Amino acid sequence: MLRDDITGVILCGGEARRMGGIEKPLRMLDDRSLVERVRIGLAPQVSRIVISANRDRESYARWGDSIVADETPGCGPLGGLSSALSHVTSHEPTPFVFCCPGDAPFLDRLLVARLAETLAYALAETDADICVPHDGDRVQHLFALLRITEREPLQAYLDAGGRSVHGWLADRRVVTVDATDLRRSFLNINTEQDLLLVSGRSDRPKSTPHVSERS
Repeated sequence: MLRDDITGVILCGGEARRMGGIEKPLRMLDDRSLVERVRIGLAPQVSRIVISANRDRESYARWGDSIVADETPGCGPLGGLSSALSHVTSHEPTPFVFCCPGDAPFLDRLLVARLAETLAYALAETDADICVPHDGDRVQHLFALLRITEREPLQAYLDAGGRSVHGWLADRRVVTVDATDLRRSFLNINTEQDLLLVSGRSDRPKSTPHVSERS
């Protein structure tokens, strides 16, 4: 599996309730926005970047090759992923998509390659659809490498009323890869306190404000 086989999707369509509804991925961490930091880590690992965003699309256009709004609002991160998959399918399709949140500014440049190696091996042995990392404590469901053909099953899950990332993956053929040594990749910024904890040492967080399981 080559870099050219993978489109990167950064999910920035959340409501950011814990930050008062502001566009969290556009918040600054030291001298760069969170979404810019995600792009810096992701761009060398994928062929192009699609950003899922429902607001402030002109600002996000600086960091994505394409900006895609949710086709069906109110479906959470899976709605953003579904719309991004639909866009990739009809515009410069690649066999695989890697998605990650726009509030995880320490994405490691080894992560996609590790998932790709595991999924490629799984495809040779089984009929796997998706590969997700395990951070040593839990599976990180929204840092996923998946086949582009997952667009239709995902949309069917949403049409049936499903919203949980965990619930969707429970029905798919998923392989997991150990990413304990890349745990920092999954640190997400949810609050002003989180920003303060990592500010000034953006190359290495002062502490781990929050490594969440995104359901």
